[in-house]
Amino acid sequence: MDTQELLREAQLLFVDGKNKESLEAFAKALEAGADPYMVHLSCGVVYVKMKETGSAIEKFNNAISANNKNARVYFYRGIAYLMKEEFENAVSDFTKALELKADYAMAKFCRGVSYARLGKFEESSKDMLVVIPQMEQSFQSFADSYGIIRTQMWKALAQMDGESGRSALSLSEKEMETLEKWLKAE
Repeated sequence: MDTQELLREAQLLFVDGKNKESLEAFAKALEAGADPYMVHLSCGVVYVKMKETGSAIEKFNNAISANNKNARVYFYRGIAYLMKEEFENAVSDFTKALELKADYAMAKFCRGVSYARLGKFEESSKDMLVVIPQMEQSFQSFADSYGIIRTQMWKALAQMDGESGRSALSLSEKEMETLEKWLKAE
């Protein structure tokens, strides 16, 4: 089997929910000479799905060593940091992803969530106001794949409401309703 076939096999195993088997297949692909960036990035995503954030970050670091010019790896490492509630690191990675791909709406949204979790509501508002109109369709599929965003956003909304019951974000009532609708969707 050539490296492309090995990579396809590993990806299909992942899609089928066979995470450990996909990691083994990715290791075989790497040994056979597959692109290290793609293998490490893919393994990192598998580890994120398995909620093994330490292993995910290690794989993403390896991917960055192989190619530090791709926004996806910074985005996914940011997700791993978000899962670990290391919000400063998450903001840094989402910002790097946006430097590499300015129109990366999910990175901007996740950075907004991270800022909110840090209590930086002005920065969070700036990101949210830009992405809310763009994201209604794409958010649901992403949130279904990575429930951590939904969990962290609920925490951020609770934090924003605080004791005053008033949102610390500069979002309209309609925009807040849109966020809540996304979060409640199953």
